[in-house]
Amino acid sequence: MRDVTVAMVALGGYGNSYLRHLFAEDAPEGFRLVAGIDPNPVGCHFLDRFEAEGIPIYPDLDAFYAASTADLVIIAAPIHYHAPFTQTALAHGSNVLCEKPLAATVAEAHAMAEAEVAAPGWVGIGYQWSFSATMQALKADIMAGELGRPVRLRTKVLWPRPLSYYHRNTWAGRIAAPDGRPILDSPVNNATAHYLHNALYVLGLTRETSARPVDVQAELYRANAIENYDTAAVRVHTEDGAEILFYTAHPLDRNIGPELIYEFEQATVSYASYGTSVLARFRDGPVRDYGDPFADEFAKLWEAIDAVRTGAPLACGIRAATPHTICVNGAQRSPETIVEFPSEVVERAPQGEGDALVYVPGLSELLETCYDRGLLPSELGDVSWARPARRVTLEASV
Repeated sequence: MRDVTVAMVALGGYGNSYLRHLFAEDAPEGFRLVAGIDPNPVGCHFLDRFEAEGIPIYPDLDAFYAASTADLVIIAAPIHYHAPFTQTALAHGSNVLCEKPLAATVAEAHAMAEAEVAAPGWVGIGYQWSFSATMQALKADIMAGELGRPVRLRTKVLWPRPLSYYHRNTWAGRIAAPDGRPILDSPVNNATAHYLHNALYVLGLTRETSARPVDVQAELYRANAIENYDTAAVRVHTEDGAEILFYTAHPLDRNIGPELIYEFEQATVSYASYGTSVLARFRDGPVRDYGDPFADEFAKLWEAIDAVRTGAPLACGIRAATPHTICVNGAQRSPETIVEFPSEVVERAPQGEGDALVYVPGLSELLETCYDRGLLPSELGDVSWARPARRVTLEASV
């Protein structure tokens, strides 16, 4: 059988992570990287490999398809390019592995789903935990009813990000591009998107689906001078009555998470930090070890390449990823406005030459309290800057 041909879109940023695995000496056999696609690949760490191996780099997908084709196109471009690039690749007969999130808006998600139906190829979305053996084993047990009915799933991912994080490109922290295209960049829709998606995904009724969210309530805050929010506390209810609570922020002075507690009728699932296992502690005593969900972080890549050969469905495609996008869009509508942290509670710490960290002292502890108690900041009752948000009813998933 011939090698699967692969083209890589967006060679800098996270695209480097894909390229590191594609160029690795111990990479699985059976594929061949045939092109890079990037109008300005200066951020690529592997330009010497492209040159040494004679792999061409094209400025855009149109130029690539005018000269060549690929069985699989990997897209690591900014959020607002996910939908149009995916649709272009599908229209030219390629399969697609697009990085998370699926898209900026539900309308784009629907358009991508329609394009997939009309094309011979398929689309996978790179939520890596969905492809991990750990989460697949946990999901299988949940689907089999071994943990009982889901009750409440809590996750906290509190990751500091300095000013350089928002200055690294032209779209970080933006709600929309200058031409009006939606971006909705935020911790919920970018840096920590995996973990809200995961809570939805493990509750899906099949391997290729996620739970359907029916409403969302989101308190959104910001300390950085950006369009969108950098701090969020989100409550989601699913069709089967489970409550999902998600806490994430960037203006922090310490790093926490991802940590999670998933409560079921018969067991509680927990994950404490990097390098540990996902554990299920059953009410009648046994503990089940599902392993480290980061152990096979690029299983998504190899599963996608294998799927080109076998036609087997991917663990996470458009259907599985759409509920997260539905929640993100609903969360954006939930508060009356994004609340600015008062200037008197915001501090700035130098982070090397020309950089600084904007942070809110005590925010980590406050969000940890919310996580422990299952509350949003305004529900604590003693947080002067907190503002309640309305519950938004969500549309059905595709």
